[in-house]
Amino acid sequence: MRTAVLGFGVTCVLLLLAPVAVAEDQLETDFDYDAAIEDIPIESDVYVPDLTYTDVSGFEANLYGQVNLVYQGFDDGQETTGGIVDNGNWNTRLGFTLTQSSDDIILRARFETGLGLRNSALVSQEYEPPWIKWERAWLRWFEVAADSRYGTVSFGQGSTASDGTAGLDDSFTFVAGATDSSDGFGSFRFRDGNGDLTNVTIGRVNNSFDGARRFRIRYDTPVFSGIMASTSYGRNVLNKDDNTDYYDVALRWTGEIGDFAVRAAAGYQWLDNPDGADSRRLAGSATVFHTPTGLNLALSAGEEVGGANYVWVRAGWRADLFDIGITSLSADYYYGRDFLSDGAVTENYGLYAVQSLDPVSIDLYAGWRRFTYSDNLGGSYQDADGVLIGARWFF
Repeated sequence: MRTAVLGFGVTCVLLLLAPVAVAEDQLETDFDYDAAIEDIPIESDVYVPDLTYTDVSGFEANLYGQVNLVYQGFDDGQETTGGIVDNGNWNTRLGFTLTQSSDDIILRARFETGLGLRNSALVSQEYEPPWIKWERAWLRWFEVAADSRYGTVSFGQGSTASDGTAGLDDSFTFVAGATDSSDGFGSFRFRDGNGDLTNVTIGRVNNSFDGARRFRIRYDTPVFSGIMASTSYGRNVLNKDDNTDYYDVALRWTGEIGDFAVRAAAGYQWLDNPDGADSRRLAGSATVFHTPTGLNLALSAGEEVGGANYVWVRAGWRADLFDIGITSLSADYYYGRDFLSDGAVTENYGLYAVQSLDPVSIDLYAGWRRFTYSDNLGGSYQDADGVLIGARWFF
């Protein structure tokens, strides 16, 4: 496929702007599943307002967070690696928002950090990171923003314009299995036909070519008939070795067609790297939710221009089967080409389930995924299976 559907205090500022190195074992992944589920405008995912303070002046402060531990198991065809980890699809974090409203403008500030727990994306057959190792690279959001009738301007660490455009998914099962699996199993390696570990990891042959969080300036237009356009420019200040300039544009639409709630997004990225090869990326996705039945469908596609590409589809069902909360079920399929070499093929498919326990703000979930990879270089790779079984508690 060659075409894809298109303040906080001085101390904290110094922490962000100071040179910082990313740990050698830390896997760089490109997809932000949180941004993928946020409504327009994107900065709206305050989970439960129990810890919110408001006053008559229009000021609001909110503390939020979650703990998302999971059993991760990976069978590479020869042996199984398993243990309790932090779910990289939607990791454990803590954050707060500050909002000051007036008649013409809303001023916002947001800080959020992961807690540095052992991340599922970093575990492999031969390496298990420390149980807790917080670094500044775990900072997720550190931004100020202003909303007005002319749109939204945001500055600081946060989502680039294209972040989330490749992962729209109304099945609510992404916590058990997200679009490209990098954050769930990215460091695990395939074994060859002789049973030896190869250098081909799940993360190297799975990608959604989505945007990411960067220290950026971003502009979002007002929403017209459900349509919002965005653009941003950013740098990766959390990695002193990354000198790339990140330019993004994106378009999002939310609407209804009869009984169907529909969301669609497309993004384009310029990655200008003075120390290496430049890159251009296209990615887009759409999700359709049938309100009367809870049936839903998500589609995603993307490519690195002149390189690898993929398509992904997920079918799901959400229903009130129990009084305690909604049950979400889904199945998906991922097909990628030309990762690592021309003619290489990646195929993944899986089954996922999430049960919400509304009275205690907990989601119980389980997911299974089969991974396959092949190329034209004369070798072979054994199929692998991954499972995630966990619970997310949020406030």
